[in-house]
Amino acid sequence: MSIEDNFHHAAKQANIALGLAIVEAAAEGIDSTPMEGFDPIALDDFLKLPSKGLRSSMLLALGYRDQENDWNLKLEKVRKPFDEFVTFL
Repeated sequence: MSIEDNFHHAAKQANIALGLAIVEAAAEGIDSTPMEGFDPIALDDFLKLPSKGLRSSMLLALGYRDQENDWNLKLEKVRKPFDEFVTFL
């Protein structure tokens, strides 16, 4: 594979780890959100990633929500019952 193909493959594989990190953060009571749409060249330069042979592909914000000012927190949530959401084959 070319270097660029290898990067895209590795970025897709990193999504697996990202998903596991999100699940573990939730299990620990920590809020998280994955982020794209950032300037990867600027971030890579800031973190000096090229000197380590690395490039960024995504970000994961971790922290705790501001419960007093989170307008979305107070909205009614819509959840499907487990038996409608999960199907066993």
